[in-house]
Amino acid sequence: MKLGQEEMRRRFERERAVRLATVDERGRAHVVPVIFVVDGNVFYSPTDKPKSGNPRPKRLRNLDRDQRVTVLADCYDENWLGAWWVRLRGTARILDDGAERTHALGLLDGKYEQFDGPRYLKDGGPVVAVDIKDWLGWAYSEQSAQPVAQESGRRRPWREQSRLRSGLRLRSSRA
Repeated sequence: MKLGQEEMRRRFERERAVRLATVDERGRAHVVPVIFVVDGNVFYSPTDKPKSGNPRPKRLRNLDRDQRVTVLADCYDENWLGAWWVRLRGTARILDDGAERTHALGLLDGKYEQFDGPRYLKDGGPVVAVDIKDWLGWAYSEQSAQPVAQESGRRRPWREQSRLRSGLRLRSSRA
């Protein structure tokens, strides 16, 4: 089922880590897990400061050539009623300094207890800012909006209706 705008934002923003994809020099997807915040229609994610003698992180080098970005948040659940994903796409900017970088670091400091915003402001690397152009989201069912309680044993509730309709008895390969 397709998700509405508010539901996509809610699910995306509650996640702790997402996958950020850029395009490398050979046109291949380069995907990395990142921490982030969303403020209005801008996605922010910090990057490491290059170490002595090491190049800038690959995602930043990719963004120097191609600013297109895709970011994915998802939840896989063995009970597929809980499965969902939300994807955003946009154009990235690299914030090396300035008020917007400071603002983003303050938001990150508020979201992640272990993130040391003041230290990162002084010693950290650039922040990737993505101006969000579009959102797309999907959920297996409306039930996936709520955390699904774990039950003992393996259940396949999405098969119950089809099994009842067809009269089949499905056997699990697990004993």
